[in-house]
Amino acid sequence: MSGISPRSREPISLTGADCFLRAFDSEIRRNAGASHVSQLVLRLGPGFDVGIFTKLIEEVARAQPISRAPIGRRFGVGAPVYRMRAAAKRPYPPVVVHHAATRSDPLPACFSSRLNEPLSLRRGELLRFDVVRYADGSAGSDLAASWAHLLFDGSGSERFIRWLDECFRGARNPDTLPMPDEFAPVPYDGPNVGERGHRARAWQRWVHGQGESQMHSLAGPLRRTRQDLRYEVHTLSEGETERAEASARSRAGFLTPMLFYLAAAIRAHHAVFRDRGELPESYVIPLPVNLRPKGSEGAIFRTHTSLLWFRVKSEQVADFDELLSSLKQQRVSAIKDGHVENSGHAMHFARFAPTRLYSRMARAALRGELCSFFFAYTGEFLSGMRHFLGCEIEQGFHVPPVPPSPGSCAAISVFAGRMNVTHVHQNGLLSERERGIFRDTLRTDLLA
Repeated sequence: MSGISPRSREPISLTGADCFLRAFDSEIRRNAGASHVSQLVLRLGPGFDVGIFTKLIEEVARAQPISRAPIGRRFGVGAPVYRMRAAAKRPYPPVVVHHAATRSDPLPACFSSRLNEPLSLRRGELLRFDVVRYADGSAGSDLAASWAHLLFDGSGSERFIRWLDECFRGARNPDTLPMPDEFAPVPYDGPNVGERGHRARAWQRWVHGQGESQMHSLAGPLRRTRQDLRYEVHTLSEGETERAEASARSRAGFLTPMLFYLAAAIRAHHAVFRDRGELPESYVIPLPVNLRPKGSEGAIFRTHTSLLWFRVKSEQVADFDELLSSLKQQRVSAIKDGHVENSGHAMHFARFAPTRLYSRMARAALRGELCSFFFAYTGEFLSGMRHFLGCEIEQGFHVPPVPPSPGSCAAISVFAGRMNVTHVHQNGLLSERERGIFRDTLRTDLLA
């Protein structure tokens, strides 16, 4: 195993959002025995060479040791970092091969199971791959990349896949990132420390305000419940996707289509609550916001996001337009009040805090829960990319992480003109009937 070049030995700081996610990984491990793991899935045509892919991953891991660097605080104090000097002693990200005779519509069970297996951040277990080969690859392969969510955000994971393909084609070397200086400290010329502290507290008060009316998730405030996630992907046809996107543009606006999809996800969860006869007073949902500054759009590693929070009363959900109007108003108000930046300041300060403090503060604000459900809209998946390592990409989508509580997450993206809705849920949380209600309600709203 090769060593690390001198320029790669210095510790790399976690972003504020990284530390936020690290805290929740620790919380999940403490209460459920698993990790906060994300996944990216590619369904590939025939010809995928696992040997070439494995060799490429090893080359990349040598050149970019952050992919296997242990995470911890230097001397047990201060903000946590990627310990780059220790990375050379860690194994390469594993590539596990599975075999099956034929490909079926349901995704391989081993993909879901990876979401429920712990990764040790302290040992640099940050990234792993599973490949399912059908008829020894002649009938295609499925590839799942699973990673500790602080290693990449959703955009970074797509850039990572694109970069791997560039390395395979010789368009880029493994030791050359699309943004070569992405690990360099960013000079900060914003507000002074006092003002940043003031804005961080303003964000904290805003989040606490989300719990003014009672909310609860489908799972409820579970404690020490074994994480057992499953997921299913619902795909619209090209014509249906065009209808959904046209509705999003006309009803939510060209710049904010995610609010249309968020409204549909709220109504899908609301329909299940209504069927159970146990409506909460309100729904509280965090929405990730890309924080990549201009000029750093190509950054792959670490998490570059902020959080906007939305809260709607149950009585607002029945009318789609009223719901959408409320979400629009909240977005404008939150941006006007500076909460995108305030969230970044709060997470930057909290890098030095004990991990348990994060979850304690979050659960205290929302009466023992984190939110009603998780949601993400990532737009076009791998925009313009149709081949990976010489194989046709037939399908591709994200699988976001979700703890046992709230136990449900809806993620929407579009690949090759077809919309994918990935629904991740705690096993046993939803009956087959309730999954059907969720799916049909969401589909109806998307196509209305």
